[in-house]
Order: sequence, then structure tokens, then C-alpha cells
Amino acid sequence: MAANLFVNRLYVLTEGELVAYDEQFHHGVNIIRGENSSGKSTITHLLFYALGGEYTNFVAQARSCSRVMVEVETDGAVLTLSRPIEKDDEGRVLPKRGMTVYWGSIDQALASNCESNYFGYSTTSNKRSFSNELFEVMGMPIVQGDSNITMHQLLRLLYIDQESPTSSLFYYEQFDKQTTREAVADLLLGIFDSELYSAKLKKKELESAITEIKSDIRSVESSLPKDQRSKEHIESLIKQKRLDIEQLEEDIHRKRQGEEVCKRHKSETMQQMQLVKALAHDLDKAERDEDILTHDIEDTNMFIDELKRKQKALQNSVSTRQILGNLQLEYCPECLSPLPNDVPEGTCRLCKSPIKDKLGITQAKRLIAELSFQIKESASIHEQDIKRLDQLKAQRLSLRRKHRSARKTLDQMLDNVRSTAEEEIEDLIYNKGMANGELLQLYDMMERAEYYEQLIERKEQLESYLSHEERLIQAKTAGQESRRAQVRIKIQEHGVYFLQHDKERQRDFVNSRPSDFHVDFANNLVYLSDKYSKYSASSAFFLKIVARFSLFFASLDIPWMRYPHFIFADNMEDKGIEKERAQQFQQTLIERLKSYPTDSYQLIYTTSYITPELDQSDYVVGDHYTMRNKSLKNV
Repeated sequence: MAANLFVNRLYVLTEGELVAYDEQFHHGVNIIRGENSSGKSTITHLLFYALGGEYTNFVAQARSCSRVMVEVETDGAVLTLSRPIEKDDEGRVLPKRGMTVYWGSIDQALASNCESNYFGYSTTSNKRSFSNELFEVMGMPIVQGDSNITMHQLLRLLYIDQESPTSSLFYYEQFDKQTTREAVADLLLGIFDSELYSAKLKKKELESAITEIKSDIRSVESSLPKDQRSKEHIESLIKQKRLDIEQLEEDIHRKRQGEEVCKRHKSETMQQMQLVKALAHDLDKAERDEDILTHDIEDTNMFIDELKRKQKALQNSVSTRQILGNLQLEYCPECLSPLPNDVPEGTCRLCKSPIKDKLGITQAKRLIAELSFQIKESASIHEQDIKRLDQLKAQRLSLRRKHRSARKTLDQMLDNVRSTAEEEIEDLIYNKGMANGELLQLYDMMERAEYYEQLIERKEQLESYLSHEERLIQAKTAGQESRRAQVRIKIQEHGVYFLQHDKERQRDFVNSRPSDFHVDFANNLVYLSDKYSKYSASSAFFLKIVARFSLFFASLDIPWMRYPHFIFADNMEDKGIEKERAQQFQQTLIERLKSYPTDSYQLIYTTSYITPELDQSDYVVGDHYTMRNKSLKNV
């Protein structure tokens, strides 16, 4: 389950560093109201951008701004997100700008009184994006691969805008993929299972690794005759070759019995000594490299375990702080008198000191996010080290055999080389040299055969892992469908409620049943019974916002959904919805929300058709904007 997301404050600066907009928001319903063209949509566009959305089509007044900052609260942690509004030489807003995350309030960020980190828009091999960071803080699984889910993609189901076509359930973007929409929906609906996703990613990695290793096996097979792929066969050849060499050495020794050392053979002996020395050096280096790498792997294992332990301790700390933070003392522990209730929020009822629990939670969340990425980076290094260790082991074994053989040859040369003029001895020496060369070739063949057998063994191991992941995917997928059904029922229940409480402008809406209401995230549409039915623009838009709010309400009912209990909408009366119809929907919406605790959700919406009662309520935020009193100042 993901943490809630609440917007506490939106702060916008002009290019001259003047304040263009600065408003506080509260939990529950927030209404931004005003006349048409007074800048209400601009506020939602800036909020969308500040939260990580990709938007560049700002009006001239917004393009005169230099930076937008939003203070958010998630799972007890308070953060400030700051994004620049940068323009090219022609004044067009540049896309995919990064974000500075301040671990504190806007006031603390402006006073440089809290820690901060800058993150780019996109994830790279060695840098995480602001989406990675925010997902970690919100407890949202990071989805990568074919469907790389970012904050922008999440906001496409949290933000209802005016510019998207009425037929588009999601916030519209030109290059949209069905797989991305499915991934976003499954993530927010709580259907996405991180273990299932990991298993699918692992399955793809294993399939890729198996394809690669099969290619390596075919490459070795093409260069290695079939009889040279067996270690047992090559070992028998090596054993026989050693026996042949020993026999040659015995023959030489017998013929040289009693003769003096001849200078003409010293060069051969020196060459053999140089070979032994070189092989000893290579073997020593290989053993040292293997030893160092083995210790590095052990250290990395211990480091990852320690990081996980620290992360778990921090998570427990956050949970404990949240539980204790909800406990309130009713009586003074000293005199047992009732404690006053009229103390400001964030102040201790006992000693009247400021409560800094949220700061502690914010810092803990920051550390948890950093540890999570350290664990992933360390695990990647660990996997590469293990592959390198396998290669070093095969190399070391081959060098050891070569060195042992060369050393034995040298020892025998030092013992047996005697002067002789006989042609037989020269032939024997020649044959022994040839045999030693063939023995080295056999050792090279053994190294390739060992590598080949390691590839075969690794392939079988990977195929076993793949089979396990496929069984896990099958089991998890079955559980997914059960959750999907629960979410669908809740969405249908809320959707039909709003349709039946609409003004009677569309008979199909009033007479609808839950089973008629269909939200198709994959195909980006919502419909009643027949997906090809056509409605007026106003009814089509109404049907879409009903679907989006039904998703929002379902998240308030189902605790394991990841939709962060936050939604914001621009102009509830878009596409020609008449004033009475828009006002009735607002009243229905607010009335239905009264059955939920105010501190458990946040709704922000703009309207030109606010009722007098709502206009004077605590729901409203900021001024009632007009053409002379627009939302952005000093621009």
C-alpha cells in the first residue's frame, strides 16, 4: 500500500524573484474558483508540473515565472519539490527538466535550512531520477523495463485536465503505449505485485542470459571438435601424453648415464626455466586476483546485509513514530488534570513545545530512499564480480596445470641433460619437445573443455531458475485477477452512484447498473455496456470524470490500493457542461466524501460555477479570481 500524498503549499516565483503565487492547501476538499480566463487552469498546470508532470504549453503569464515549488506530505514526511521553468532563446519552455528535492518545508527550503538533492528527469545507469526518489518515499514500487513508469505517468490518472480529448481516460500524450497504461493502472489499483513484476523481469533476464549462453555454447562447439569437449576424454589424453614423456625421459636418461653436461643444451634448459618463471608469475597473479575478488564478494555480501538491516531498522522507526504520534495524552501525568484541547497543531499539549516528529520521519524516509539505491547498485556489482570469479577460477586451474607440467619438465632436464653426439638422443629430445608442446595444447583444450562444461552447467542452472520463475508468475497472476475483480466492483459501485445522481440529461446514465459501467485502462476509454455508443461532448466528459473519481473513491475503500488518495481536476464544467449540472455534481461529490475522514484524502479542483454556499465555505483556497484579479501576480 502506498502512502497518501497531500499538497500543503504551492509557491511560484517570477523571473524577477517576486512571488507570483503562494497558497496553502488543506486535507479534504480544496476549491479554486473564479471567472473564466482568470488563471485557474494555470494553477493546476503549475501544480502538475511541480509534482513531476511533463508540461510545456504554459500561457504567457506562467512562462514569465522561473520556478515552481510545492510542499507535499507523504507518510508523515514533509518534502518540498522545486522545478525550474527554463526557456530557450525563443521563449519556449524546455521539456524534461530535473527537480531539487528539499527534505523539509518550503520555508526551510527558502531559508536553506534543510538537506536537498538534485535529480534529473530520466534514470540513467549510474543516476536515479526524481521519479525514483519520490516513488521510494511514497512506498511505490519502481517499475522499469518496457514500461518505465515515472511521476508523469502516475499523474496521468491523478490529474483531470481540460486539454485531453473527452475520449481519453488518461491525461493525453501523443506517443502513448498500451503497455504503459496497463502498468500505470495496475500499479495504482494495487493489482501490480512487486514480486510478480520482479519475477517477470527475472524471467526476461534469464531468457536473455540463456540465449546468450546458448550462443556462447554454439561458438565453442564450432571451434571445438566433439571429442575435445569432454574433460574425461582430454584427461585420458593428458595422462597418456605424460606417460609418453616419462618413457622418453627414461630412454634419454638411460642413454646419457654417466655423460657430462653439454653446453649445447643449456639454451634449451634456460628457455624452459623462463617458461616456468613466466607461468609461475601468471599463476601467482591469477591466484591473487581470485583471492582479492573472493574477499570483495564476501565484503559486498556483508555490506548489502548491513544496508538491508539499516533500512529495516529505519522502516521500523518510521512505523513506531507514526503509531506513537497518534497517541494523545488526555490527563497530565503529574497532577492528573485534563489537558487543554485548544493548542495549535504541531504543539505538545503537555509542555507546549513544538513537536518535531515529522522532521524525524522525513529524515528517515530520505535515508531509506538512499539505502534502497545503494542496495541495488551493490547487488549489480556483486553479480558482475561472481561472473568474473568463474572466469578467474578456470584460468587459474589451466595455469596451474601448465606450470606443474613445465616445472616437471625442467626438473627432468636439469637431472638428465648430458652430452651426447648420438642421433638417437637428439631424436628423443626432439620427440620429447614435441610431446611437451602437445601436452600444453592438451592443457589449452582442457581449459576450453572446462569452460564448455561450465557453460552447459550454467545453462542448466539458468533453465532451472527460469522454470521456478514461470511457476511463480503463474501463481501470482491468479492472485492478481482476484484483486482486479475487487477493484472493478468498487469502481462500478461508485461510478453508477454518480451517474444516477446526475441531472437527467442522459437517460442511459440514470438507468445504468453497476454491471453496465466499464473502465478500460488498457484501451484508454470508459463506456456503458456498448463501447461504441456516442454521447454529447458534455456527457462524454461527465462519464470520464465519473470514472476518474470512481477510481479515487475505490482507493478510499480498499486499503491495499496504491492510488495515493489524491486527485486534482481542472474545471468540473468542461466541454459545455451546464451550470446546474456542474454544481449538482460538485454537491454530490462533496456529500459523498463526508463519509470518509477528512485527513485521509485530498481533492483539489477548479470551477467557474461555484454555489454561494461553497463560495463561503472552508473548502475554498485563495481569492475568487477575476479578470482584474488573476491567480498569478507580478507577471
